[in-house]
Amino acid sequence: MKAVIRKANPRKGFYAAEIVDSEEYVVFELLDTTEPEQDDVIEINETHPLGVETIKNVTQNHNIEVCIEDYTNLAGAIRFLNNSDNA
Repeated sequence: MKAVIRKANPRKGFYAAEIVDSEEYVVFELLDTTEPEQDDVIEINETHPLGVETIKNVTQNHNIEVCIEDYTNLAGAIRFLNNSDNA
């Protein structure tokens, strides 16, 4: 499953990526030291996994460790990123 980084709260380490050919977003926490950038393409090996996963940043050509938190629409992803400021 491929997705494109669209929104981020890098201060807290949370990102939202739009799943290609879908109106769904995957929200994840970065557990790695290399941050994805806006419009980077990522690839998730499984369909809708949750928890700690290794995903591939196709744009930067390396793997990153993340904790997948949720799958939601754009409004839900923005709400999650904004609420992560209070975590």
